[in-house]
Amino acid sequence: MINLTIDNRVLFGFILVVAIFNFILFISMVKHRVKYRRLFKSYDNFMAGKSAKNLEDVIILLRKDIRSLKSESRLNRDAIRELNILERNCLQKIGILKYDAFEGMGGKLSFALCLLDYRNSGYIINSIHSRETTFNYIKIVENGQTDQVLTDEEKIVLEQALGYRER
Repeated sequence: MINLTIDNRVLFGFILVVAIFNFILFISMVKHRVKYRRLFKSYDNFMAGKSAKNLEDVIILLRKDIRSLKSESRLNRDAIRELNILERNCLQKIGILKYDAFEGMGGKLSFALCLLDYRNSGYIINSIHSRETTFNYIKIVENGQTDQVLTDEEKIVLEQALGYRER
């Protein structure tokens, strides 16, 4: 016959380890139970007064809404692209200068006006006022350049429109 004797300290240590292990399992179980209760409560709130048929209708409506939103988003994106294309062709950069074309005339009745689009292409309009008549000239600007000789006033308004000079 075998005689097994266990020291009380070893037995106490073993029981302590088992108790700590059980305590950890208990804490873990409580955490999971709290999560389960929250999930169950959310589920009950969601399902309150609904049948399977009602849930199917809700899901179908949500899918239709999502399709509608995707379609609307696509249309909005296309409209924004069109607006960007149109905006690039609009005259949006401006330079203007009033001046006296002839000495002693006074009143600064002559003016030069530069209108450019996104690509720095557009027109320079120069209106020269004298006592007898007014002369109007237009010069075409392509990519910030023109083939024709510019007056000092026209150079100023072109630089204003290009952003190289303040008004």
